[in-house]
Amino acid sequence: MQKSHIIIGSYNHLPEGTEESAFEETYQTCWRPFLSVLYRFPDVAAMLHYSGTTLRWLESRHPEFLMLLEEMGLRKQIELLGGGFFAPLMPLVPASDRLGQVELLTTYIRKAFGKRPRGCWLQDYAWEPGFASSLQACGFDFTFLPERHFVLAGMTGAGLGAPVMTEDQGRSLAVFPAFDAAESFPRPLPPAEAIESLRSRLGDLPLLTVIYPGNATRFLWEASGLESPDVFFERSFAAIQREGLSYETTTPSRYLKGLRHFGRAYFTGSASAHLMEGSAVAHAPASGSPRGILLRHEDSLALYAKMHYVRILVSQLRGDKSRKKTAQEELWRGQCGDAYWTGAAGGIGRLPVRAAAYAALIEAEKTTRQRGSFTPGLITTDIDFDGEKEILYQGSDFNAYVHLRGGCLAELDSFRTRTNYVNVMDGNDPRRTAFRDRVCEAGSFGPDSGSFSAAHYAYSDADKSSQLVTLAREGWANLAGRRRGLSLRKTYAFRKGGLSVQYELENKEPESLRLRFAVELNLAAGFEPAAIALNGLRAREALSLDPASACEAEGLSGLRLENLRQEERLELRADELFQLSHQPVFAEVGGCPCVPGGRRYQGCELLLGLDLELPADSSRRFGFTLELAGSPKQR
Repeated sequence: MQKSHIIIGSYNHLPEGTEESAFEETYQTCWRPFLSVLYRFPDVAAMLHYSGTTLRWLESRHPEFLMLLEEMGLRKQIELLGGGFFAPLMPLVPASDRLGQVELLTTYIRKAFGKRPRGCWLQDYAWEPGFASSLQACGFDFTFLPERHFVLAGMTGAGLGAPVMTEDQGRSLAVFPAFDAAESFPRPLPPAEAIESLRSRLGDLPLLTVIYPGNATRFLWEASGLESPDVFFERSFAAIQREGLSYETTTPSRYLKGLRHFGRAYFTGSASAHLMEGSAVAHAPASGSPRGILLRHEDSLALYAKMHYVRILVSQLRGDKSRKKTAQEELWRGQCGDAYWTGAAGGIGRLPVRAAAYAALIEAEKTTRQRGSFTPGLITTDIDFDGEKEILYQGSDFNAYVHLRGGCLAELDSFRTRTNYVNVMDGNDPRRTAFRDRVCEAGSFGPDSGSFSAAHYAYSDADKSSQLVTLAREGWANLAGRRRGLSLRKTYAFRKGGLSVQYELENKEPESLRLRFAVELNLAAGFEPAAIALNGLRAREALSLDPASACEAEGLSGLRLENLRQEERLELRADELFQLSHQPVFAEVGGCPCVPGGRRYQGCELLLGLDLELPADSSRRFGFTLELAGSPKQR
């Protein structure tokens, strides 16, 4: 009887922004044990993928790991796969960036290991039909899609036992059916057990491809009860070696060389089961495009919009190849797929991961600005594809995006620290923003009873030469059990180092009104409360507040929010004394053994309350100023 072939694979990646300790723990419990033990079993072949982020970390921290990869590649025990350098979700990035990221990783692998990869790994199996031609144009012969993709394409049973050819615009690509430990089994199984489980379910197929997320192999070790991951992998590879009479391990390229006949198939847009569940519209099945993840969280769409806007700026850069290359790599770094959805270990739900993506995009944008030719100013453009233009201030030291929905500040980018301070997420819509307007009962930070916080404002006036823009909204508030008419105008004024927001609130009723007007600011100045200093300013006194707990303060004239590590602070001052309510924002974030989940800090919610009495048919003016300032020792 002819032997079956087995491809054992592992894909390994941690996103930009992941803590150094998580990288090291993953290395010691997952990456190192797998490879070092596999080295001692030269008859067991494997297919491996490492993202560019992972390879660079390994090169700087554990160069001996790369030396082992090189030796195992030379003896043809392993095959390395290419892909996007920063593990982008391919459907979310333009074709030119897909090509650039793929070539960046291909070049790295070729220089480090002496051989260009023939196969491509797709992060989270994110696939669209046009990828067959684009991947083939990148020099790839094959890729992998999970069992579920093949079932959706009408293949079951024997159809899952060999690669098929798929085609786009006359260019063909081999696609291997992959049985992923994260979704093809009720629970992840050790390699030998996974192979036997598949053979009992599917029979003796000519080929089985069993793939593991490398970061999660610690699950298998812990479940085994063995004393170390090295012992676990020793037993696993020994069990595979003992089955040498039934099957033999191989690599994808080696298997393709001996294959003469291929089936054909076309695959619809899809991705991993976890991603497709995240991209499904609420109460609808997990189907459709992987891009659906952008509709689950406004924060995903905001980052996606920022990425495409920066891409346009980078594409327009002319005359300086070195600057353009630097800007492009930062753009690609900002396309790390984990930052755009919850991912296997929390992804966008982790503030450091979101912040790393924004930092790269901000640096790319900064790189496009040539000294002497850039002039700060205001532009209007539909940056988030909703059919309505937003207001963008592009300064020499910071950016600010104003959205008409809520008339709020949706992004505040510091070029000094590469930080988007309006980057607070709690998993609920609408997106948390700054200078969002609430109306409450007098003396209370109770429920918002006004119609302004989520309403669409209208342009009232704009003076681009003076960098001023005025928004207006006719609305109401439920006060003392009755709906009262109110009108609100707010003027944003931008200048070097900061901005101001001037309000004019008008009582439209024939009677006096008492209310509390509250300005909501959601700000992320650090990854944990311990890295933040929050001070209220009362006369000449600085009142220290605890950023880790809810608190209130009265009679303040300003606030200071400081990132203790980045030597930058936000200073806010008001025209008149206000009451403060501070609430730290935490959100439940998923995780894996090396990157634990749980409640993770996201930033802070600040409410600045002004108790106002408005006579009939009268208005009241007040304002706030926000500045980005260096630390005292910087200045």
